Amino acid sequence: MNGLFNILVLAFILLIAYWWSNQGLFSAILHCICVILAGALAFALWEPVVLGYLLKGSSFDNYSWGMALGLLFFAFLLIFRVTADLLLPFDISLPPILNTIGGGAFGFIAGVLTIGMASIACGFVQGPTEIMGFLGWARGADSKGAPKQFNDMWVPAANLTESFYSQLSLGSLAPSGKYALATHYPRLANTALSLHRDTFRNGDGRVAIAPKDVVVGSLLYDPKFQASDGGGPGAYAVEFTVTTGAYDNGEQFILSCSQAKISNTDRNPKVAYPTKFRQPLEGGEWKVFTFEDTGNYATSVPAEQEAKIVLLFPADSFPDKTKPPTIFFLKGLRFVLGAPTAETDLAAKFAEEGGAVVVEQDDSNPDGGFVKDVTDYVSVQNSIKPVVLNVNMAESMDVATSDAGNFLSKGKGTFKKGSSLQISRSQRISGFNHSASTEIVMVDASRRPQGLDMWGDRSKAFKELGSNVSLELVDSHGKGYKPIGYVWERQADVEMSYDPSTPFQKISDLPPQPSSGEHKLKLVFVVPINTDIVGVRMGKTLIGKCAVTAKNGRSD
Repeated sequence: MNGLFNILVLAFILLIAYWWSNQGLFSAILHCICVILAGALAFALWEPVVLGYLLKGSSFDNYSWGMALGLLFFAFLLIFRVTADLLLPFDISLPPILNTIGGGAFGFIAGVLTIGMASIACGFVQGPTEIMGFLGWARGADSKGAPKQFNDMWVPAANLTESFYSQLSLGSLAPSGKYALATHYPRLANTALSLHRDTFRNGDGRVAIAPKDVVVGSLLYDPKFQASDGGGPGAYAVEFTVTTGAYDNGEQFILSCSQAKISNTDRNPKVAYPTKFRQPLEGGEWKVFTFEDTGNYATSVPAEQEAKIVLLFPADSFPDKTKPPTIFFLKGLRFVLGAPTAETDLAAKFAEEGGAVVVEQDDSNPDGGFVKDVTDYVSVQNSIKPVVLNVNMAESMDVATSDAGNFLSKGKGTFKKGSSLQISRSQRISGFNHSASTEIVMVDASRRPQGLDMWGDRSKAFKELGSNVSLELVDSHGKGYKPIGYVWERQADVEMSYDPSTPFQKISDLPPQPSSGEHKLKLVFVVPINTDIVGVRMGKTLIGKCAVTAKNGRSD
């Protein structure tokens, strides 16, 4: 099957070469120049266009890198071709054999670059890791989960294209700035074929994230830490934090070792992929794991809205310590790292930070006394009451169906209270969708005299906080969870909203409630199962304490 893919690639290249051999040497040279210029400009504008206009934290991010490069290349090629035909509408008469052989040769070069650009662009689009039996670079079971090459191309168009433009970026087409393709994006072709798409479930995982959803820390270096089995001592570590916009389906961040790497900016850059990772577990404990199998992934704790992960890379990939890694790649993004900090004892650092810590909450009221116990307003419950819906009635929202029933998974809609229809159990919407390792917690945030004081009606201190701060449930480890949906009951109807990938960052983003208290507002949170919820806070200020454990949620 791999042969069929190679045959198609070779056929397209030969078809382009054949076409231009018939058009003549002069036309072929002209077209080849247009292809070269179009590719150079496409690479030059690729990253600015994607970062500046396309990456928004949506599902389209998974296609933005590939589509942008492909469209830029073919748009510039069209512009240059039309311009060339307008400025040079004539041909130069040459001997037929020279036209045929010379035109075919330049047509072949143009074909390789064109198919190479198309291959790289297609490789940066979310899709199956293996295409028509072809699997270039990917994680291998026999390489202990590390990236390796599986198949060669008969005509390695993507690699030849990368090599050609990398050399140009160091020579005649060197950019005026300090960043060049050769030094700041090594192994581009290998990434496109097929490391960029080497995610869980054979390419179903998220392959791109937006810059707003990730923060990268400093580079750490430990000359003694063992980053890989059988390798020499020494490791580099990069810590980064991601938020829900980078999660797969808004539920969990999942990273394979092929989706991250570090490199230096030498003319022939050294590259290393992570061999170990450190991540939190449920309950707040941290542990170090190894990418020793294709089924190992660095992940966030389900339902936690912020994930901090440390990737560990073998230092022996950078034998010259005067040229340490300076670039960090993560799911399509490229970050420039500062020089590594002073040598760090990673084992001691991890041991110090490794245990689960229970955080004592300060429940003193800024106005004096203690904050109110709001346990009665916090419930482990998965309900869309007073709305009764079937699958067809919920057309404005996405519905996930499983053996457990039908659940709202994303969207916003306005519905009538109750229902005059008899709805069968198989068609009934049971509540909000969440994974088996999480629970739904609902908070009554209605504006009432004895309820939550998130509107600052009773406390001067809480009123001064305003509505431009977050509202969070806080657990016994001090972790906060922002609402991801609500059920807003009004006099005539009910508005519901639910989106696990986009938590409400500020109270002002929530539906405003009249001071009369005639509306009812329930906020929807998703937290890890068995989490102990100890309070509700505005920003960093506790406005209510409670004692609720997220388990045994019910749907009614």
